[in-house]
Amino acid sequence: MRFRLITKNPLQIKFILLILLAILLPMFIVGGCLYYFIFQIMAEQLAIPESIACNLFPVVEKINFLLMVSIPPITILLFILAIILTNRLIGPLQRLENDLKKISEGDYSIRLKIRKDDDLRLMAEVINKIVDKLEGQRQ
Repeated sequence: MRFRLITKNPLQIKFILLILLAILLPMFIVGGCLYYFIFQIMAEQLAIPESIACNLFPVVEKINFLLMVSIPPITILLFILAIILTNRLIGPLQRLENDLKKISEGDYSIRLKIRKDDDLRLMAEVINKIVDKLEGQRQ
C-alpha cells in the first residue's frame, strides 16, 4: 500500500478547508485592516507635514512589499501543514473504517492496528476485544 498525503476521503477535504479557513480568514482580515489604515493615512497625506510624510511613505512601501512577499509562501506552508495534519487524523480513520468493513463481512481474524501515539488507540483496543469475543463465540 502506497503512502498518500491526500486521500479520497471527503472528510480530509473538509478538515483541510476548515483549517485553511481558520488560518487564512483572520490573516486576510488583519491584512485588510492594515491596508485600510495605510490607505487612510495616504488619503489624508495633505494633512501630514512633509517631514513626517517623507519618513512615513518608505515605511508604507516596506510594509506593502513585506506583505506581498510573505503572504504567498505562508499560505503555501499553511496548506502543506493542513494536509499533513489532516492525514494524521484521516489515515487512522480510513484504516479503522476498512478493517471494520472486513469484520462486518465476517472476517474475525482482522485486528485493528493503530500506532501507539494515536488518539484512536483506546477505541481500537476495545473493538479488538469485541472481535476476540465474537471469534470465541463463533468457534
